[in-house]
Amino acid sequence: MTYSCKIALAKAYKKLYKSNINSASLDAELLLSFTLKKSREHILAHPEIKLNERQVKKFNDLIAQRAKHVPLAYLTKEKEFYGRKFYVDERVLVPRPETEIIIDELRMRNYELGMNANIIDIGTGSGCIIITLAKELNILHSKICNLQLFATDISQDALAVAKKNARMHGVDKKIKFLHGNLLEPFIKSLGVTRCALRDLVVTANLPYLDSDMKNLLKSSNSQALKYEPRLALDGGADGLNLYRELSDQVKQLIKLFPKLKITLLCEIGETHGEEIKKIFSFAKNVEIKKDLAGLDRISVIKF
Repeated sequence: MTYSCKIALAKAYKKLYKSNINSASLDAELLLSFTLKKSREHILAHPEIKLNERQVKKFNDLIAQRAKHVPLAYLTKEKEFYGRKFYVDERVLVPRPETEIIIDELRMRNYELGMNANIIDIGTGSGCIIITLAKELNILHSKICNLQLFATDISQDALAVAKKNARMHGVDKKIKFLHGNLLEPFIKSLGVTRCALRDLVVTANLPYLDSDMKNLLKSSNSQALKYEPRLALDGGADGLNLYRELSDQVKQLIKLFPKLKITLLCEIGETHGEEIKKIFSFAKNVEIKKDLAGLDRISVIKF
């Protein structure tokens, strides 16, 4: 069976709407664009284009998966973050727009980076944060010739995706990827000794959902979460387990290098602001930044 883009989209819209996909129209158009390897604008301008049998099957298969709330990014294998496309699959969390606030914060604070600064992205996942920083800070602050970039993740699978993205964006030689939990592999590495007196900036989008995600998964807007790696979502009983671990590791670093200046920029849950202040009560300053919806989203912590 073959039919036109117009008919294909009409059928897809109907199926996705019935499945409570809020972005049904856009998703159908993007999946058809992906199937035909033509821009969405071209398809909308030429609704008479015919799909062959192979294209009909591929498109229908994609729509069927999206109707089950499989994230669009996992179907197209890409997601835009800070104006750049990143490869994503089921091994990593799909990058979220709110995480871009971390980049905005560091862009604004780039003047605070010393000539010998280190930036470490912990729980790097797809690598979108550290790779974007490698690109953006190079543009903004080309004089930082000794800026060193690190990325850690406890998942080897996630690191494989991050390395793939680093190669794709031409910054694989600028970033050192380390396997392990949070700051642990960095602390253990010989690089800590060599960089003991460097300013240290730590970025993190750690799991901050609580373990009982049943009510969240019942929401039609959040059903896609069940397809994403639980390791990248589950933050323990109250969603803050990994932040407590991070707090202990920072204390360890401060004990080893008392003169080290450390800044943490962490994405947090909208209800976690006050608890984060308690967890990092030994910091010199804890500032909570809001997202565009007015919700607590980023903590900037200085030691």
